Amino acid sequence: MRNNISVFLLAAAFVWMSCNKDTTNNTEDRVGISRVTHFATFEMQGNEFMSLVKGTAFTEPGIKAFEAGAEIPVTTTGSVNVNQPGIYVLTYSATNKDNFTATTKRTVVVISGHETPGVDLSGKYDYVGSSTYTSTVTKVAEGTYTTDNSWSGLTVIPIIFTSLDGLTISVPNQSTGFGPAFGTGTYNPATKRLVYTLSLPSQNISNSNRTWQRQ
Repeated sequence: MRNNISVFLLAAAFVWMSCNKDTTNNTEDRVGISRVTHFATFEMQGNEFMSLVKGTAFTEPGIKAFEAGAEIPVTTTGSVNVNQPGIYVLTYSATNKDNFTATTKRTVVVISGHETPGVDLSGKYDYVGSSTYTSTVTKVAEGTYTTDNSWSGLTVIPIIFTSLDGLTISVPNQSTGFGPAFGTGTYNPATKRLVYTLSLPSQNISNSNRTWQRQ
C-alpha cells in the first residue's frame, strides 16, 4: 500500500509541474519553454483583382510584409503582358526568421477595351436543369467577374470571365482544380440566361455548354 501511495504522489507532482506554466521566460519569442514563431502577414495596396485595358502601363500598387509588426522583404513572382488580353497572377512571398514562407496573390486581368457604362452581370444564378445548384457572379473590376461555380453542383469550377458589353463573354485561359480552362459565353438580357462554352483539355472536355438562369 505504501508503494502505491508513493507512486500516486509522484504522478500528481509530475502533472502539477507539467501544468504549471513557466512564467519566468515569457518574451516575444518564447512562452515558458515554448518557442513562438510569427508568420508573415501582408498589407496590400490596391485590390486583389485589377483590370487593365490593353496597352495601358501596369503600375504595381504596392505590398508590404510584416513579422511581429516589423517590416520584412517581399519577393514578387509573375509578370503582366499589357499587350495581350488574359489573366496574370502576381505572387508575393515573405519568409520569417524561422524560415517559414507565407504568400498572397493579386490577379491582373488585361481586357481588350473599356466596358460599356452600366454593365453589371453580378447576381445569383440557378443551373438550368436543377435549381439546387447555384452560382454567385461577382464583379471584381472593370469588365471582370468571378463566379464560384461555372459548371454545375456535382463539379464546382470557379472561374474568372470578362464581359465588356454585358452580352458577349470571354473566359481567358486559367488554372482550375481540373486543369486549364478557357472558353466563351453569352448573356441574354431577355431570358436572363448566362451560357458558358467551356473547354478543359486535361479532362478531355471541349466546348461544353453550361447554362445558368439569373434569379
